[in-house]
Parts: sequence; C-alpha cells; structure tokens
Amino acid sequence: MKRFFYCLCVVLCAMSCSKGGEPVVCCGHLDNYVDFPSRYVSPRTVRVWTPTCYDPSKRYEVLYMHDGKMLFDASVTWNHQEWGVDEVVDSLISCGAIRECIVVGIDNTDERISDYCPDDIVQYLPAGSSVYRGLASQGNAYLSFLVDEVKPFVDSVYSTYVDREHTWVLGSSCGGLISSYALCKYSDVFGGAACMSTHCTLAYPHPDAVDSLVVRAYRTYLEEHLPSANSALLYMDNGDKTLDSFYGESQHALNVMLYQHGWDSAHYMYRYFPGAAHCEDDWRARLDVPLKFLLGK
Repeated sequence: MKRFFYCLCVVLCAMSCSKGGEPVVCCGHLDNYVDFPSRYVSPRTVRVWTPTCYDPSKRYEVLYMHDGKMLFDASVTWNHQEWGVDEVVDSLISCGAIRECIVVGIDNTDERISDYCPDDIVQYLPAGSSVYRGLASQGNAYLSFLVDEVKPFVDSVYSTYVDREHTWVLGSSCGGLISSYALCKYSDVFGGAACMSTHCTLAYPHPDAVDSLVVRAYRTYLEEHLPSANSALLYMDNGDKTLDSFYGESQHALNVMLYQHGWDSAHYMYRYFPGAAHCEDDWRARLDVPLKFLLGK
C-alpha cells in the first residue's frame, strides 16, 4: 500500500504534460500565450478560453484554473485525459445554468509541486519536521504571478469584470491546495475557490505522516486565514479511489472545523463522490457541480 501511495505521488509530482502540441478546443476560442514572462516564476504558457457567446462589447466573469494544458484536449496531455472545460463550460452557459465567463488556464512546469506549495502552511509544521525536506515552497511567488501579472494582462486584453465578486479560482489535487491558499492570501481578489480532490501532502510522505503533520498544519492555517465565514464561496470534494482514498478522514475534520466557524451551505459546499478516482476524467464528470456553485444563476 505504501508503495502504491508513493508511486501515485511520483506521478502527481510529474504532471508536467510531457506530450507535445497545443490543445484544440471543440467550443469557443482558445488563445495560447507561450512563455508568458514573469518576475516571480519561470515562464509558462497561459491559455485564455472565451465562450462561443463571447462579445467584446459585454463583460465576463473570469475563472482561473491551474494545470492549464490538462483542461481542453486529451490528445496533448501526458495521460490522454482532459477536463473538457470548453465543452462543459460552453454547455452550461448555453443552457443558462451558469453566468457567462472566461477561463484562464495556467500551465504547470517541472516546478509544479513547488509552485503549488503554500509557503505559509509550511511554517505551521513542527520545528525540525522532515516532511518537506528539500522542497522549495514558492506558492507565494506563483500567486503573485497570477494576481500581479496574469490577471492585469487578462483584464487589459479581454472584456472582463475585474472585481472579486466576478473572479474565481479552481483546481484539483495540489491545484486544489493552491486554490484554497489563494482564497486566504487574496480574498480581496477572489470571490471564491473550488478545490477538487485537494492534495495537501504535496509530495512524498506516507499516510502515517500525512494526518499527524501536514493535514493538521493545513487545517490550522485555513482556520486562521480563510475569509470570515460566509464572506466568500468555498467548494471542496473528494472521491474514494486511488489518491482520493486517503482524503476522507482529513476532509471530514476540515468540514467540521468550517461548520463550527459558522460556514453555511450557501457559502461552503462539500461533496463526496463514491467510486471517483484522482484523475481528469473523474474531475470532468463532476465539473458542473463547482461551476454551478461559483457561477450559478
């Protein structure tokens, strides 16, 4: 079992989209900004998807998503899976289930784990902890890239609402982790976050280390730094297969903490998906749930 967990974590760390080529979308339009420069992190591609209904004379809400190359086209992803963001979002807009929005996908690099590692949560680990030994956390730098460089660019080129009430962040696995962190660090920028299959162990520890150190540090950080109850939207979920099979107990403890601090069902949604694994196919299958929660009419 520990070897199984370790191998999955290695795959998790290596999700750098090794196949070549650029995604092709079925719905809407995708602009790819290759080697987007940054003062904070290494250059990577930023992908801006606009829906079929896009009209520059109107304004659109913006959803920021991580692991951008995994979002649109399975033929160019490392595992031949995709989120189907263009089909799912365009369909939900067309049927009136969600408000009109633009999706910004930010590619990961071979520094994915460091980029999605929240600096401040690491500081909540016990002194001398070896769980993150050798891991250079740069979540603060990654979020500075998103907020100070990517967002101003998107807002200047596309017809967007710029305020927090129309700006959202969504990710899965370690992308779910950095999304919850973004809501803590930049609650003035993001009105809500969706965190699917949130992986807060971030690398190599076996399950015994996870609950005793990392999950507790993550929960304590959220308890102290999330926006005040019901002042934002927060969505979390998990399945029970592959890596998701490790999340149930810690997610339950996090749910209890949030409810005790006054979060109600209109502002915090948790969903459990039995049979769902830690993969893009299963995130795609339920993507409509967090989208309707954040952007529903």
